[in-house]
Order: sequence, then structure tokens, then C-alpha cells
Amino acid sequence: MNTKYVDEGFHLLHWATEVEALCPRCSSVGLIKGNPHYKEWSATFMCTSCSHSLKTDRDGWHGPVLGIGQRPCCACGKKWVRVEKTYDDASAIKTNTENSRCENCNTLNEVELDLYRSKPLDHSIEPFFGLDLALKEETRHGVVWAYSASHLAELKKYIGAQLRESSGTKWSYFTRLPGWLKSAKNREQILKVISKLESRVITKQC
Repeated sequence: MNTKYVDEGFHLLHWATEVEALCPRCSSVGLIKGNPHYKEWSATFMCTSCSHSLKTDRDGWHGPVLGIGQRPCCACGKKWVRVEKTYDDASAIKTNTENSRCENCNTLNEVELDLYRSKPLDHSIEPFFGLDLALKEETRHGVVWAYSASHLAELKKYIGAQLRESSGTKWSYFTRLPGWLKSAKNREQILKVISKLESRVITKQC
């Protein structure tokens, strides 16, 4: 019998109220309780092992950061010296400047950078602090990941369905999934990965 999944059009942040993430101190699994509404954006993290805690209004972003800056060359002034660099961990950044050489005169310039939160292309980090997700598994196609048990259960229903009804909105989480994840030929492999992730969950399915 064919199974059918009806996409209700939820955005990814619909599942961000509860997220399993890795502790930046001990790498054990911790739990984020979040409010993803843009006017009330806030979250707390608590590690289940070392009890390390984070709060958005106190601790800020821990994930990858993109630094962008430019200036006229300090020696010849003929060329703009530009820097664009991604840092894997915001907490490791000691200064907001980088050195770069002028293409015209080869003089080393110190360039001040504006720093912006960054995310991997597959969005496989949590949105509040930028911590690595606990429910994440590499495949030969890409990364299969989920925020929590509820998110993972919904993904499993979608992947397992032989018929999928679109919500018609481009902002739907399922509409924006990569093609390899939605492909019927990869269904069996991805469902096996999801079963592996299910064995690790600490949250409960809502």
C-alpha cells in the first residue's frame, strides 16, 4: 500500500523549541530549550553530563563566523585590499583584523573585519548558539540531521512516504531539502540512518 505524506508547510524553526546539541565544553549531549519567534528569540542550553549552561542573552554565538572587510592599500592607495574569511568557532576569534597583501605593491595591510554569524550550507547546526547537532550522521551523499525526536519522526514520515503532497510554499522545510535526501532511490539508505539516529535521542516525540 502506498503511504502518503501531506506537507503542512512548516519552516525549519518550527522544530527549534527543543534541540539536542553537543556541549562546547565536554562534547556530551545537551538540550536546548528555545523560542524561535523573531520578536522573542531566546534559548537556554544545559549539558546532561557536565551541567555546562548557556543563555542567548548572556553567551552569544559559538558557531562559525564570516569576517568581511576592505580598505585602500596603506602604501600605494591604488588598490582596495579585501579580506573574506570564515572562522569555524566564534569563541576562538581573538581580534577582528586580518592581514592581506596589496595586489599592486605587495604591501601587507591590516584590514578590519565586520563579523557575521555563518552556517554550513546544509544548516546542520542549531540556530541559537551555533552548536554542533547531536542527531547528525554523515552519508556518501551528505549529512542527515535533525533537531530532536519530533523533528526526526517527521523527517522519517516524509522520507518513507511514496506519495508526497506539497504545501505550495517555498519556505516549507521539506520543499527546501536537498534532492538526494528526497530521492526515492536513496530512501532505504536514509531510513537506516534515521533508525541509527533514533537510537541516540534523549528528547521525547511530541
